[in-house]
Amino acid sequence: MSFRVLLQTYRIEILLFLVILISFGLKFHRLEIPQSYYFDEVYFAFTAQEMAKGNKLAWEVPGEAAPKDFAYEWTHPPLGKEISALGIILFGDNTFGWRFFQALFGVLGTLFIFLLGRNLFNNGVGLIAAFLYTFESFIFVLSRITMVDIFMANFVLLASLFVVKYAKSQRTLFLLLAGAFCGAAMSIKWSGVYMTEFLAGVSFFLIYYFEVYSSDSEGQSYIQAVLNIFPRMIVAFALIPLFIYLASYIPFLYFGHTIQDFINLQSSMFGYHGGVTETHPYQSEWWEWPLLLKPIYLYFEDLGGKYSYIYALGNPFIWWTGCLFLVLGIVNVIRKESPALIFAVVSVFAYWLPWALSPRKITFIYHFLPALLFILIISAYYLNSLWRKSQFGKLIVGIYLLIAAGVFLYFYPILAAVPIAPESIDSYIWLQTWR
Repeated sequence: MSFRVLLQTYRIEILLFLVILISFGLKFHRLEIPQSYYFDEVYFAFTAQEMAKGNKLAWEVPGEAAPKDFAYEWTHPPLGKEISALGIILFGDNTFGWRFFQALFGVLGTLFIFLLGRNLFNNGVGLIAAFLYTFESFIFVLSRITMVDIFMANFVLLASLFVVKYAKSQRTLFLLLAGAFCGAAMSIKWSGVYMTEFLAGVSFFLIYYFEVYSSDSEGQSYIQAVLNIFPRMIVAFALIPLFIYLASYIPFLYFGHTIQDFINLQSSMFGYHGGVTETHPYQSEWWEWPLLLKPIYLYFEDLGGKYSYIYALGNPFIWWTGCLFLVLGIVNVIRKESPALIFAVVSVFAYWLPWALSPRKITFIYHFLPALLFILIISAYYLNSLWRKSQFGKLIVGIYLLIAAGVFLYFYPILAAVPIAPESIDSYIWLQTWR
């Protein structure tokens, strides 16, 4: 086989490999910088360190005070912190060890969004979505800090992927895997419940359709179909997620806590999220997130003549054009043009709008991350459609992708703590609300 034929035969695989390689380089280059705690690492990294040491306080509402400027992170389930603790065990108690699995999941997400885009639409959509994911600066930042949102984002992609694969194959295994990743998401943050409810609803509709309308349904009544559905739904989206959630607390029990301690902790977590009244200068409202009105200022250091910053700031070109693609998607959903597009558009709102009704009074733009993933897929869908129309369409898409990558590189210094001249920061602050 000639080199040219090889390129033609495996061009998608080769291009995907190159995108993943770029993603790997971006996520892991200077991962250890800053070589200190920043933003919520004083909670998540500190707690992961204590977990790695086997300190039982790391799994409970602490009765003892943490060292000054630190606090035990007990307000979320433990799985994300346990994954971070594994990084510390493997690579040492240092900033690289704290952040290793966040960066790894950030890279793996490139593959997962490709697989979801491909299974929803085609290879082209998957590849463009992977490219946008790689150069999306908000995802980049959350892949390089000891927080847990990037873990949940990956579990959203995987659970959605297996629901889509179930829709195409009707294999029960895929339904069970979707439930398992819903459980993993819930074990990272309770907001994973939104995902579980949504995907359970989608799966119920799919199974109902297969039971009633498929060629081998033998004319089942609606009641019969519903009765047949419930056992699978209960196993996939109740029992399996519950099992995964409880399994994340095995270390909690191993280090001497009781079932009553577990119940008390869940009660304290619920009370915290429902009753939190503190404010934060970088909190934001749910409706501000897609417009990128309030990014989060995470880190600053005066290096003596140079400053370094880290902003959790989305790629404005990808976000703002993504809003336009989302509007176009809504229009096409109303016309019922594509079931796959309907799934992607509804997913955005399923992971975004519940925050409008959340009892939690303080919210941040990182809560928008699961919805953002589907905006990337919707954007990729329309870009791929344009690519396939004509040579001019290919040119437009090529220019779009170059601009997306260029905007990422422009903002890179304030995403990765690269030292800059003090007066340079103003060139990155495009909106007053970004200060």
